[in-house]
Amino acid sequence: MATKPNAEFFDGRSAHSHLAHVSFDGRNLTIARDGETSIIWRADEVELVAGGKPGQALRLKQRGDHGSRLTLPEGDLADNILNSQRHIRHGHRNRFFRGAAVALGTVAVLFGIGYSVLAYAPQALAGLIPDRVVNSFADGLEKSVIKSSKRCDNPAGQDALNKIARRIVSGAANPPTFSLRVFDIRQAGSKKLVNAFALPGGRMVFSAGLIDDAQSADEVAGVLAHELGHVALRHPEAAIVRVYGLQMLLSLFSAGQGAETLSSLAGVLAVLRYSRAAEAEADEYAVKVLNAAQVDPKGLQTFFARLLKKSMPGLSPKASNDDSTLGARLKPLTDMFSTHPGTESRIESIKPRPGGTQPPVLTPTEWAALKNICQ
Repeated sequence: MATKPNAEFFDGRSAHSHLAHVSFDGRNLTIARDGETSIIWRADEVELVAGGKPGQALRLKQRGDHGSRLTLPEGDLADNILNSQRHIRHGHRNRFFRGAAVALGTVAVLFGIGYSVLAYAPQALAGLIPDRVVNSFADGLEKSVIKSSKRCDNPAGQDALNKIARRIVSGAANPPTFSLRVFDIRQAGSKKLVNAFALPGGRMVFSAGLIDDAQSADEVAGVLAHELGHVALRHPEAAIVRVYGLQMLLSLFSAGQGAETLSSLAGVLAVLRYSRAAEAEADEYAVKVLNAAQVDPKGLQTFFARLLKKSMPGLSPKASNDDSTLGARLKPLTDMFSTHPGTESRIESIKPRPGGTQPPVLTPTEWAALKNICQ
């Protein structure tokens, strides 16, 4: 090499860099080394590795060559290359945007994967939650639902309710473990809430308003079978996975600022309000066990239909099947359909049992005792 070295070249093959003389004619960079054939890089194929501002050292590479690197000290040659090759001069900015795009893309992919798992596999994950965690969530949710409501546990009424539960369980091949209690839950203005909840850990809560509103033991049996379906299919635990998992995702991708705890009323409803698919699954389970227990599913149908009519008076069949109309007209927290979304098509899919209920679920005396469970 006849001329004095003015650069450092790393060929990507040996472990050390080599001194080199670099010349630039406006179109090509010629890299000359002692005892080696000169290497020519086309200027329009050269990319910035480091530097990129006048007065700075310049580190370059050839596009597509991931091994070799050329380092030019600060000076006229480096500045000349920068000034004549705009793509090199703005390489640091391009690197920033490329890096930002990769980072954002990675975050989006990770969030999408996490959200997909929470959206489509919560029931599979629900069985992995330890019992102590499930019970802890259930305690908090139960307190949020019940608050200071009076428990209705008139012995005769409780016995009648237990008799209905035993009848329903007799139709289940593998019934889940559950508990069932009635509370006099009131809304603002002391109006009784008409609702039933399946909570995590197999806890079922009936409101006194639901018992009051029911017109037959078959209706109570139908609602009980429906809630038992939620318990058996782990819908409450799946809701916990979905809601809390989404909060964890939001916290992870927003530095802890994107999620609130489920102590709020909205959080409680997020857990208790199941999807239409989950409601349909619970309906299917209920119809199956009701028929096996020789109880007419028509009781569940008439109960839901009456509540739907009360919730949305004058609703046409077409409107009731429109999700946006249904969601807009439901009255939050006033009845069972605020946490159990339903349409006429879902209600109509429940078919009566030929021959009805045989034998009756309760005697007239037992039915009267159940209606007075809060007395």
